[in-house]
Amino acid sequence: MPSKKPVCAPQEKKKRIKTAFLIVLLLLALLLLICGVLFLVTRFLPDRSSAQPNDIFFEEPDYEIDISQDPDYLVLDRRIWVDDGIISQPLGDIDSAGNLLYLFFERYFQALTEGDATALRKCYTEECVRVFKIPYRMPMQRVYDIRVLLLSSESKTDSDGIVYTEHICQFEYKILKNDGVFRSDLESGAVRPQILTIREYYDRVIIYDAVTNFRK
Repeated sequence: MPSKKPVCAPQEKKKRIKTAFLIVLLLLALLLLICGVLFLVTRFLPDRSSAQPNDIFFEEPDYEIDISQDPDYLVLDRRIWVDDGIISQPLGDIDSAGNLLYLFFERYFQALTEGDATALRKCYTEECVRVFKIPYRMPMQRVYDIRVLLLSSESKTDSDGIVYTEHICQFEYKILKNDGVFRSDLESGAVRPQILTIREYYDRVIIYDAVTNFRK
């Protein structure tokens, strides 16, 4: 007669079930441990994307500095180049007498290079001064390679019924040895253009809005 296969005793079955159950528990515990380690790593280790090599380095602000004595700055192009869509030329070669917009460009960059925070703040609306945190005090800024692009001009009327011309301009410039007091988003020698909305009234010119949202 053919031999029969031995049947596992109930005790043996229970032992195997218990062993399998323990293995499952150990695997779950190991999974939980791995998840806990990953959480701690992502929670407490510094973000590598903002590590020191990618941080912007700023010079120590020197409120007594005279940039007109800095030979490194004097050899750079400090003129204000204006591009109206037809021709690009420095303001010194343009007859800006009576042109409020061009005179505004001169006043704006003069305020920067002279470190005249009061004059600079007057170039913006009060709302812009608050939102963009235009400083109350700043050192002279070594601004160079200045480019002003006139993107568009349009006649409009404000809420008081006063007619003005709205200019959309792109400002590009570099700051040598940037101290970050005025531009904390710009490393030395880099360019990060700004799109400015400028309102030209019959008696004044003022920056109404500014956007800095792309790099070059």
